[in-house]
Amino acid sequence: MYKKYLLGNEAIAYGLVEGNIEASFAYPGTPSSEITEKLIELSRIYGFYVEWSINEKVAYENAYGVSLTGRRAAVIMKHVGLNVASDAFITSAYTGVIGGLVIIIADDPYAHSSQNEQDSRRYAVMAKIPCLEPSSIQEAKDMVSFAFSLSERAGLPVLVRSVTRLSHSRADVVLQDIKYSKRDTSFKKTPERFVMVPANARKSLKILNEKQKDIKEYVEELLWNEAEDTSLEIGIITAGISFQYTKEIKENHNLPFALFKVSSLPLPYKKITSFIKNKKKLFIFEEGDPVIEEQVYLIAKSINPSIEIIGKISGEVQTEGEMSVEVIDMVLNGKSPQKPFHSLPKRMPVLCPGCPHSGSFYILKKVFGKDAIFPGDIGCYTLGILSGTIDTCLCMGAGIGTGSGIARFEKQRPVLSIIGDSTFFHAGIPELINACYNSANQVIVILDNRTTAMTGHQPHPGVGITASGEKTIDINIEKLASICGAEKVVVIDPYRIKESIKILKEIKDMKGVRVIVAKRPCIFVEKQDGTKFKVDSEKCKGCKLCLEIMCPAICLTNGKAEISVYCNGCGICEEICPYGAIKKDE
Repeated sequence: MYKKYLLGNEAIAYGLVEGNIEASFAYPGTPSSEITEKLIELSRIYGFYVEWSINEKVAYENAYGVSLTGRRAAVIMKHVGLNVASDAFITSAYTGVIGGLVIIIADDPYAHSSQNEQDSRRYAVMAKIPCLEPSSIQEAKDMVSFAFSLSERAGLPVLVRSVTRLSHSRADVVLQDIKYSKRDTSFKKTPERFVMVPANARKSLKILNEKQKDIKEYVEELLWNEAEDTSLEIGIITAGISFQYTKEIKENHNLPFALFKVSSLPLPYKKITSFIKNKKKLFIFEEGDPVIEEQVYLIAKSINPSIEIIGKISGEVQTEGEMSVEVIDMVLNGKSPQKPFHSLPKRMPVLCPGCPHSGSFYILKKVFGKDAIFPGDIGCYTLGILSGTIDTCLCMGAGIGTGSGIARFEKQRPVLSIIGDSTFFHAGIPELINACYNSANQVIVILDNRTTAMTGHQPHPGVGITASGEKTIDINIEKLASICGAEKVVVIDPYRIKESIKILKEIKDMKGVRVIVAKRPCIFVEKQDGTKFKVDSEKCKGCKLCLEIMCPAICLTNGKAEISVYCNGCGICEEICPYGAIKKDE
């Protein structure tokens, strides 16, 4: 046993290894990505399997398959990834599992890096499986290790919910001396259990419902569901990171409140009943939806119907964004929770200096015009909204399908669906096939920067290496697009502006599905040669054309362009300057 200072996601990875994981599958997504990054490192020591899968559904099915052999497996993703995996996820609760199957979901309250704030606990309730919610990094490590045994005991997948503040915080964590071992088990044919034809599904649902009584007993045993000062008449029920905020306020102000920490769904009915039966007032704080609050209302109806419950349903606690010390303090003191005590300066997200996407956006606008419609997708390139080249962003892969729908009725305006290389492999291929099969009239732009850039530069099937760095097949996007049925496929280099504009003008007035592959590695994958650029102030006319590429290394000072030390040497600005004012800095 020893201590180590860890990121929350790193602690979760250690917990999985302490639980004798034999295989892990994931698709990168902030705030969950570092779990797998750490697992890759640990797998080199202990020899378990780690994979970056093509999407979350595939990842889930792989982990489920490992479980059916009797081995322990994990599947890791961010909250919106569970939407992609939900088909397999829901039915796996019907079949149950053999080896422990742990689903780690990192929710993102306040949508720091996501398109919504959905609460993954809703999925656990719908699937009728246990859900654990840690309130600290230490608990996160301990819970994921324990979750394997809970999964095997219940015969069901177990969901562990983290949130951004937990995944991306750091703390000293007590780690166990790992005694890693592998199981010698194999898949046993049980078609009546694992083949979900309707007749078997109906039987399986009955079995799943019968398991609920056992699950409720299991959660009563959890020491993480705990109460303090239970005799007091005012109580607080809280969960996850909100518990830490509440505990801090209670101790700092010496508040006479009873406190109950919820760490599981379903709720520990007996413990909650005992806690609320003598309360006159009850505050409930939780990240996301009022999932706990709804269940407490149902319990209170029969146990203590006169209790006053203050939370998200009653309106006193904000329903959007994150909980915080400030928000909880203001609710407990009867103040408005709308504004935090201290507002931090805003930092606008921008593409990196030298990002090839900047060149791609500039080229597309020059060829197809600013009035073109640009359905977009999830990735760094969503920041094309700043330059008017991303008009929609719904979910992974949706840019192509959305574009097909728009193009059916926008006959006079070009429609250019923009998608990244990793997103294309994740969810774009069926969309492309559908567009070709149904004769859509649109341009599909695949921004191939040779990595999954936004989530930390993880590999994908188009770069020829696996999660562990081993060489594998390299799926050629251009050939794949042609096989899917695209009528024309062209490749451009976003750094070669004039050459690329010439190529795209040739396909602008064509009909049908045309695919543009803008191929240039991310600057963090393939560094430039150290070249920098500077502005000759004598030649600069202050025309602001160089500002159109939205490069954060370029600004206007006293009416003249200026290039900062952040220049990464891509040379796009030199190529588009009409006065020859931008040159290499020798």
